[in-house]
Amino acid sequence: MSTKISWADETINPLVGCSRVSPGCRFCYASEAAKSARLQQFEQYQKVGAWDGTVEFVESQLIKPLKWRKSKRIFVCSMSDIFHKNVKVEWIDKIFAIMAIANQHTFQVLTKRPERMLEYLSDSSTPNRIEEAGYEWSHNMDFDWPLNNVWVGTSVENQEMADKRIPYLIQVPAKIRFLSCEPLLGKLDLGNHLVCNYCHGNGRKLQVKHGYKCGTAKFVDCPECGNNLWNDKIRWIICGGESGFNARPCRVEWIQFIVRQCSDAKIACFVKQLGAKPYLGSEDYLPGINTVNLHDRKGGNPDEWPDDLKVQQFPRF
Repeated sequence: MSTKISWADETINPLVGCSRVSPGCRFCYASEAAKSARLQQFEQYQKVGAWDGTVEFVESQLIKPLKWRKSKRIFVCSMSDIFHKNVKVEWIDKIFAIMAIANQHTFQVLTKRPERMLEYLSDSSTPNRIEEAGYEWSHNMDFDWPLNNVWVGTSVENQEMADKRIPYLIQVPAKIRFLSCEPLLGKLDLGNHLVCNYCHGNGRKLQVKHGYKCGTAKFVDCPECGNNLWNDKIRWIICGGESGFNARPCRVEWIQFIVRQCSDAKIACFVKQLGAKPYLGSEDYLPGINTVNLHDRKGGNPDEWPDDLKVQQFPRF
């Protein structure tokens, strides 16, 4: 289905259903959408409305990318988590098989459970299982591993989740790894994670230097050690405040800090939205005093943002 998610062209939902696992899930948009009249007309959503960990596999959704000839960026499983514990391995195999076959597209896989993603994608038997699963649709399952057209990411809504999940993500075999810092619930210092292999191994931390330039090239040597493996861990960061009726406030400076860190690390950054309750200056959200009044109810119109936040980049292969 076409999507309003600004960093994707389409979404497919071969899986529906999930359960809450961390603070970012508290007001999960997917759980609310699953209970809506619009989706309750479909049998799969009738089974997962309680959002209690029940997951349904929907093969009719899975094969949609095979019918799209024009290259698209496709967000996989916006209504579930592909690495939820209740998702069967054979379902994951089929999803990855379709991504291998439909290699004209770029697939964006985002999870709050990167430990299972690491386990799955590091398993030496996984490529063989994917090849076997793909025979249902293609007898020519010739693909590179890891898949060139699959970006893998994890959600990190606060410092605790960043420090917990990113170490798993950076071990996942992938061409592109990314973070979704949304809904952003606090200031995120990513300096421990945005370093080159050499600096990471030697315990260095990126020091954010506001206004740091180091040339204009997107890919440069590490400014800390000169190593040309700079930027090979995380290649893309999405960030944004929470939307919806119960949205929690998002301080604009939190987003600005992520943008500066991306700039210093030469990482592509995509500011999605400021959220429904953006505010400035004070540590506390004070309605009517330090709130940012926007016409867009999600804070998703870049024309209303400060200039330094008008950043919507994509990673380069």
